[in-house]
Amino acid sequence: MTIDRNSRNFSFPSQLGIFLGLIGAGLILGTLISAGLWMAMTGRPLMSMETDMLNPKYYNAIMLMQVISTFFMFFLPVYIFAIICYRNPSKFIGFHKNINYQQLFLVLGILILTFPLSGALAEINKMIPLPKTLEIKFKAMEASRAAQEDALININSFPRYLFSMIVIGLLPGIFEEVCFRGGLQNIFIRWFKNPWMAIILTAILFSIIHISYYGFFVRFALGIVLGYIFYYSGSIWLSILFHFLYNGIQVTALYVTTMAGNKSSKDIEENFPLWAGIIALILIVYAFIKFREISLLQKKKYAEEDAGDPNDFQNWVQNNPKTD
Repeated sequence: MTIDRNSRNFSFPSQLGIFLGLIGAGLILGTLISAGLWMAMTGRPLMSMETDMLNPKYYNAIMLMQVISTFFMFFLPVYIFAIICYRNPSKFIGFHKNINYQQLFLVLGILILTFPLSGALAEINKMIPLPKTLEIKFKAMEASRAAQEDALININSFPRYLFSMIVIGLLPGIFEEVCFRGGLQNIFIRWFKNPWMAIILTAILFSIIHISYYGFFVRFALGIVLGYIFYYSGSIWLSILFHFLYNGIQVTALYVTTMAGNKSSKDIEENFPLWAGIIALILIVYAFIKFREISLLQKKKYAEEDAGDPNDFQNWVQNNPKTD
């Protein structure tokens, strides 16, 4: 059995406990800092924040709160966790891996195909029958979410578009991928030694954290795609790029439709039928087969760096088979 030279020998249940404890502490700290910034920037009391957040007047304050809260909840705790439990935190998270243009090309192809797949999954999500009380509750949550987005994500100028690409597109892509793929999925893969289980569980948690019933299947599928990009390549950069572009394309579409005076549909995937999603799924599976092949060749190219590296996902799983 290969010894994990990068690990500081914390058990995996202990690692998960440390990880979740730091996430909780980051949530509390981020909330306190965000609340202080809110009062300092707006002069408004916390008691009226829920209503005030629908006012475009406070756009800058709310966007800054978004950045601060997600940084302290998703990014900083994971990096501190990696420092505590691993000797090379950047390597553990996946910042060290090399990528090539073929991987990049396939990731872009998968990204494009994700939109029709998301449209089909959103339709399936709506078709699932629910008890009337839950249906009313979930629709009210979606309406509240939509009202907040309409008030805040009013991208009516090019400077605001660039600002939104950073705050809504890039930073969530970095923070969330470091947390879910570089952190949580990374722990689960080493613990379970079962990539499928680790990726699916991480994707479920990734979708739940967004608190949207009618978007659950879409974000679950997105989590699966991001999980396999990270698993096969070992590079957090490709997952970050995919996440950023997925968000960024929607921000761009919203900017274009807003400037054209048409905001009838905020989500690109709403424009795709079910049959398009089925075709997209088949093509995504094929693209991932090719992506895996190319990623394995990429690993061979850098054999001197990666050979036997216990911090590499495939090597770790292969050298530490699951035992009963």
